[in-house]
Amino acid sequence: MQSTVTLFGNLVDDVRLRETPSSRVANFRIAMNDRWFDKRLERWAERTTYINVSAWRQLAENLAASLHKGQPVVVFGRLRQREFERDGQRVTVYEVDADVVGHDLSRGSAVFARNARGPQTSDLSRASSAGEDAAPGDAWGVPGLPDALDPPGPGAAPDDAVEPAA
Repeated sequence: MQSTVTLFGNLVDDVRLRETPSSRVANFRIAMNDRWFDKRLERWAERTTYINVSAWRQLAENLAASLHKGQPVVVFGRLRQREFERDGQRVTVYEVDADVVGHDLSRGSAVFARNARGPQTSDLSRASSAGEDAAPGDAWGVPGLPDALDPPGPGAAPDDAVEPAA
């Protein structure tokens, strides 16, 4: 049985994306800082823990395009412990196989861009490259989406939002 964990930390380096025979994998490390007041020494103490993180398939590609060294992140996944010998010493490494990774929005802001998928993507890109307007409701990549839910035009203020039809 594997334990799931949620970790908060900062990227130690940029995400490394590599191809395997069956898929793509992204690897990165995060540093998590613990800080507490040591009553015995009467001063603040700090400890940094480093965790290796792996992600596969589409998540791996999205991570490589989105995350950069120093950024605060939240990682949710399965914790694994791996032991091996290095230079005659027994070494224990903790790793997380990530299911979900995102920026820690308590420490900054981010902009989300949905991945393009399916045949409507090619239809939209053909229409936009030909200078044609996409069909009503296609602005979000979802055919038939009511016009009331279309994104506001350029320069529209948030107060200009349209109420959805009942």
